[in-house]
Amino acid sequence: MPRNLPAAMPRHLPKPAAAPLICLWPQRLLFIGPLGEVAPHRHAATVLLVALQGEVRVRLSAERRWRQAQTALVPAGCMHALDLRGGITAVYYNDPHRPYHPAMSARDCAEPSFDPPPLASLGDALRRFHQAPDAPSLLEPCLNTALGRYPTLPTLDPRVAGTIGLMQADLGENLPLSALAEAAALSPSRLQHLFQDQTGVPLRRFRIWIRFRHALERIAAGASLTTAAFDAGFASSTHFSHAFKAMFGVSPASVLAGARAPRILSLD
Repeated sequence: MPRNLPAAMPRHLPKPAAAPLICLWPQRLLFIGPLGEVAPHRHAATVLLVALQGEVRVRLSAERRWRQAQTALVPAGCMHALDLRGGITAVYYNDPHRPYHPAMSARDCAEPSFDPPPLASLGDALRRFHQAPDAPSLLEPCLNTALGRYPTLPTLDPRVAGTIGLMQADLGENLPLSALAEAAALSPSRLQHLFQDQTGVPLRRFRIWIRFRHALERIAAGASLTTAAFDAGFASSTHFSHAFKAMFGVSPASVLAGARAPRILSLD
């Protein structure tokens, strides 16, 4: 007679890791996913790094040592390298011309900071959001508590706002500085000075930033990486790749394509 064998005990399998995620708000951009070594680079926007696994390791260009933290706020234009060792990391940007959080203003955030107390609670909120990204309203209060929020968006000098409008109207046209300055009734040098004073970033770097934003919006709409790059005004895939690595420290294919391509959400 066969013996009755005990039923197999249920196995508690680990919860599968959530796929990488990119969220696009009108003024902000969030990436959550695994990152490793990130080459020296500088952004056109202030960036917040939050370790969701392990820690954030940052090396500023002016220093030789690595700084280790759970959160780091790096100003726009600050050259830095990262070693995140494959850990899940949240990388959060605020557009330089549309400041949303006072703590992330490209114009006013001048020095890097590591583990500032107001950011201590963000890790748990971002982990929850990564697992359930269809509920962004649950994340917003945590971001606003940690980083502040402008009650009304700061206004730009009309000449700077007009220059941005011209660049955004046709990203592929690549209007020269002389044409932008003429439209603003300023000399080229005066326009460059005024633009950086108002936004916190150089005009040329800003133009590349809004092209990347547009490329991500096109990818979210279903375009291929190559098509999105051309639509955003990059001359070739190589041009796009080189500019992307200079701005973000990694190749676009490593975070936007392949088996671990991110889910991209466009949010209000």
